[in-house]
Amino acid sequence: MKISWVIPTYNNFDVLIKTIKNIIKQTRKPDIIFVVDNASSDNTSNVVKEFPEIKYIKLNINAGSAGGYSEGMKAASEVSDLIFLSDDDMLFDKNAIKYLEESLLLFPENERIGVVRCAWDGFKGDKAVEVESSIWSGVLIKSSAIKKTGLPLLELFTYADDVEYFYRMRKKGLLLYLVPKAKYLSKSLEHRSETKFFGFRVAVYKTDFRLYYAFRNEIYINRLHGKSTIKVLLYFLKVMFFLKFSGLIAAIDGIKNGFMGNLGKSKKYIAIRGKEELNA
Repeated sequence: MKISWVIPTYNNFDVLIKTIKNIIKQTRKPDIIFVVDNASSDNTSNVVKEFPEIKYIKLNINAGSAGGYSEGMKAASEVSDLIFLSDDDMLFDKNAIKYLEESLLLFPENERIGVVRCAWDGFKGDKAVEVESSIWSGVLIKSSAIKKTGLPLLELFTYADDVEYFYRMRKKGLLLYLVPKAKYLSKSLEHRSETKFFGFRVAVYKTDFRLYYAFRNEIYINRLHGKSTIKVLLYFLKVMFFLKFSGLIAAIDGIKNGFMGNLGKSKKYIAIRGKEELNA
């Protein structure tokens, strides 16, 4: 079977290079690597000089994770049987794709399975288990599943667009499985801050735009798919005291617009990446 690897990226060239080198070292190498550049302003376009074999897609605007994955999934599904999805700052065990592909082919319910995914650090168990949803990064998805489910919702822009997609896939009758042998190695967490409170660890996004989209989309998606919003609201109550004032306002704006269904790319909360975000 032919496998493509899709990586959306935005202003993250140095880390992107590490991810691509990790891909090349996979024991089951992808047949094609698609890099979808979300209108980066850094030197991301130089990736084709470092790796001439890459299929480079440059977007005219930053369309977020939803737009980046959408373009990559659309292009890859036309030339591949399976597509591995990855953020630009994620590393995987060298056998990740190999184990995912083998597991997918061996599943008794292979025809009903749309996605198999990597296991996170600390996952206990050695048998594949069915899951309700997934993040984008670390999944192997069938092209046929994409054609049946459609593409990500562009109006979500970023955050939880993956959760919504896999909820929608399940409604189409397709299953998702986690494969413990296929593992993530690491992911950059520099955009989060962590605080200890009465022995508990509380992790929150540092930047306002991440808080806005995360709360907005979680609220909207839960309502869209008939799920309770209580967990999202309780999480807000848990972290609100650890947010800067601007972050608190961003979260409240996100919750409000999530309930109202005001989607799309926000003019108020502009996505930033790289040194600009670290200094925010």
